[in-house]
Amino acid sequence: MNRMPNCLITVIAALVMGCQGDMEVRDKGASDTHAASSANPAGSSPLASTSVQSSSATAARSTAHNSQGTVTSSTAYTEVVGQEGVVDWTAGIVTASGIGFPPPDAVNSTQARLLAKRAAQSVAYRNLLEAFTAIRVDSTTTVKNHITTSDEIQLKVQGMVEDAKIINERQLEKSGYEITLQMKLTGRVSETFAPKDALPVKRIVPETPPALRPKAGGPYTGLVVDARGMGVRPALIPRILTEDGQEAYSQSYVLAKYRQSQGIAAYVSDPAAARTHPKVTDNPLFVKALRPVGNSHTDLVISNAAAQTIHGVKDHFEFLEKAQVIVIIDRTGP
Repeated sequence: MNRMPNCLITVIAALVMGCQGDMEVRDKGASDTHAASSANPAGSSPLASTSVQSSSATAARSTAHNSQGTVTSSTAYTEVVGQEGVVDWTAGIVTASGIGFPPPDAVNSTQARLLAKRAAQSVAYRNLLEAFTAIRVDSTTTVKNHITTSDEIQLKVQGMVEDAKIINERQLEKSGYEITLQMKLTGRVSETFAPKDALPVKRIVPETPPALRPKAGGPYTGLVVDARGMGVRPALIPRILTEDGQEAYSQSYVLAKYRQSQGIAAYVSDPAAARTHPKVTDNPLFVKALRPVGNSHTDLVISNAAAQTIHGVKDHFEFLEKAQVIVIIDRTGP
């Protein structure tokens, strides 16, 4: 049962290699690999007579923001995961790239390009798998924790990574090739990791009339929780708790169709990005978090009064059901 992600990497690499064609390639020794990858010998490794190298996390971040097919922006909250992956927690996607080089004995330029592309794709899948398994599911677990304890989830994760979309590919200098993959953190991911047997939600009854009233422009259209300055970290399934430990918001509140299409919450790094995010539309209710809780600081505590305000108005409760929730956290890294 205790199978590490290396098992998945082996399977994915084999699938990628098998689907590229029937061309047979001879294995070469370490000296050939070193010669073919002189541009970056420290980052190279042999793969079916090709030499490959992983792109840096910085390059992956740049690709995620600039290549075709992505939905990220300069205001997106991103996090480097694993060694080569980037998660865009604003858009709900994870991206990883791989770079490959041909072997020194490629018979012609066509074969060299094919082998470099094959190697790059295999490395990209490996890097995406590593990145995805490093993602926090909740305050106590990561994706890796789930796949090492469940054969069923391991197979599902393998399928999700294999189905990742190629969003960019390009020829590099010295016959190198780069491929960038991307997968969504909604849909099958949400369906796999959101508990199916969650307890029914219990509405928090206000002790006093709500103190926060909708603006003159109409009812609040979503919830924004400001958690800056607290070391909060993003997760697939965060929770918002009251001061006395009741759940003010969690995946249990979200209707299944919204949980799969929207995820539980989005993350941004500044209030302006929160106000303009389509998840909460044009009139969100802003609430200040009191502190993070949980081993990974992914869950938040808000005041009892704020929780009562959210639960005390029917329209507010409805935006929880639609996962119209954003959390503002501090930007990390460059």
